[in-house]
This record gives sequence, structure tokens and C-alpha cells, in this order.
Amino acid sequence: MKTNLLLFFLLFFNNLFGQIKIEDLGDNWKQKVESSILLIKETDKSKYDTLIKYCKHITFWNGDFSTTEDSISIMISQTDMNSKSINNIVSVLIHESYHLKKYKSDMDADLEEYEAYQYELEFLRKLDNCEYWLRSNCIKMMVFHLERYKEKHFLK
Repeated sequence: MKTNLLLFFLLFFNNLFGQIKIEDLGDNWKQKVESSILLIKETDKSKYDTLIKYCKHITFWNGDFSTTEDSISIMISQTDMNSKSINNIVSVLIHESYHLKKYKSDMDADLEEYEAYQYELEFLRKLDNCEYWLRSNCIKMMVFHLERYKEKHFLK
């Protein structure tokens, strides 16, 4: 019985996260990311599919912000990982997966940022227990990047 149960969990978690290699660093970061991916899957199948399709690797770094490293990797900052909110990690994964989807596009950087925050906010509105500051940050950053985009294109 124990063997069957162990086999089930190994197959289940391998199928769920097998497509994305998550670096296994201290402080249970891998488990936090796995929980975040599961929350995305349970909340929005379309955004989960985008994450799985474009992200093949999740790693961590000491920078102040999370980002993409290349066409297949998301780098989550230590600051984001140390946040008390799993929804913050979810936000990072949603936001950065949008950038992976748009990798090497000719889109203006500020317009892409605006759309990434819009994509993130759309997801956050589906969460029952989403912190206000996460949604507020999306709106603030959307306004910031849209204004920058308008300024650049007004001058052309």
C-alpha cells in the first residue's frame, strides 16, 4: 500500500511540475513555487497553460526584482521569495510568463510591461484572498508604463 501511495505522489508531482525545472535552494523555496504553480492551475487554466508552455526553468537570485533570464527561464528575486504572501510568488510567475510568451517580439518595452501588469491583474482579480497591495501595485505600474509609452510615441 505504501509503495502504491508513494508511486502515485511521484507520478502526480512529476506530471504537475515535470515540465518546469525548479532549482532546489534553501528555505523551502522550491515548495513555495510548486504551491504557487498549483494555485495558478486551480485558478486559471489558460494562464497555467501559458506558464507551462513557455517556462522550462525557474531559478532564484539576489536582485531587487524578479525577471526573465532568457527565453525559457524565470528568475525570482530573494525579495519576492521572502515575501509572506504566496500570491506574490504567483504574481511573479504570471507576470514573467507573459514576458516569456512575448520574448523577442518587436513590442515596445513599456507597452509590453503595461500588458504584463494587465495580464497579472486579470489573474489577481480571480483570487479570493488576494492582497490589496498586489492589485494596487499592478494598477500603479500599468499607469507608469502606459504614460512612458505615450511620451515616447508622442515625440515621434
